Amino acid sequence: MSQPISDPELLEEQLSTNQHIFEDIDIELPGPVEAPLIETEPEHQETTPEETMAEIRTEISKEIGINKPTPFDGDRKKVHSFIQECKVYLAINRRVYSTDEAKVAFVLSYMTEKEALKWKETYISSITNGAGDIIFPTIQAFWELIDEYFKPADRIQDATNKLMILKQGNRPVEELVTEFRLLAAQAGMTNTTPADNLHLIRLFRNTLHPSLAKKILFSESVPKTFKEWMDRAIQYDTNYRMAMAILGKPTNGGKSTSTSTSSHPKKMYEYRDPNAMDVDVMSTEKRTALMRKGACFICEEPGHLARNCPRKKNTNQKKTVKEIHALIDAMSKEEKEELASLQILGPETQDF
Repeated sequence: MSQPISDPELLEEQLSTNQHIFEDIDIELPGPVEAPLIETEPEHQETTPEETMAEIRTEISKEIGINKPTPFDGDRKKVHSFIQECKVYLAINRRVYSTDEAKVAFVLSYMTEKEALKWKETYISSITNGAGDIIFPTIQAFWELIDEYFKPADRIQDATNKLMILKQGNRPVEELVTEFRLLAAQAGMTNTTPADNLHLIRLFRNTLHPSLAKKILFSESVPKTFKEWMDRAIQYDTNYRMAMAILGKPTNGGKSTSTSTSSHPKKMYEYRDPNAMDVDVMSTEKRTALMRKGACFICEEPGHLARNCPRKKNTNQKKTVKEIHALIDAMSKEEKEELASLQILGPETQDF
């Protein structure tokens, strides 16, 4: 075993001589050791009861985003629509408007124009006490107050008059039925008794296109109730429009004839009097046979055409002046005196 070197100078010389030995040894010394990351949970912050209630109130105060009521200007024809819109909105947002005061204030906020605005100003003054506090009524009392003040002068008569002049035109029957039922409800009409049904049927029949009404009246089973009349009219009208769509023929786009620029609107339905004589009701075979014989389509005798048939009544043919004088000359004296008295007295004095 070698002895340790105690002389510093000798030790330094020895290290310098053996330096190449240390250079040939590649020793990778470990670097600094990093401590592992330890995930720590965030500190839990307790919420106070006041903060919790504030969050709940914020959540409750959010209104459901549906269409708000249309501002009311005092038009009596629109008061019921306004009340209905307000009731729907308040019902959906009942958590926000939970008191009668909040509900009444909400309705008043939409009375912003014309007569409604003047009424609101007067009403708020009437419910304000000496201290300047507003004493709101219950929402039910407020509904009744608005309905009473803004009701039409004669709602029933107004709706009845509209029913009397209501016409289908060229619009679909579904649209007509909707308007008819609304006006009937406003007029207080019901269909609970047979008499009520007859009254509604008569009114509804008059609103239909004349050809459609005749088609229903001449059907195999005539409807007996108001509901049956509505269903039958809708069925026939739908079938007609479907057939026109298949054939590619227009039905005026469902628009009313009142808006048409033509003074003679096209007929929607083709209807012929079953008692009228028409060659169209003749079968093809019979018409062909008569044509081969050269016979008339009316009397079925040869020698003339249907337009010249002696059996054909021509009630619209006007008499010439010469023919009228001939008829007068052929009258007796008594007949001439009676004719002269009719010309003097006028037709209004006759008793039919």
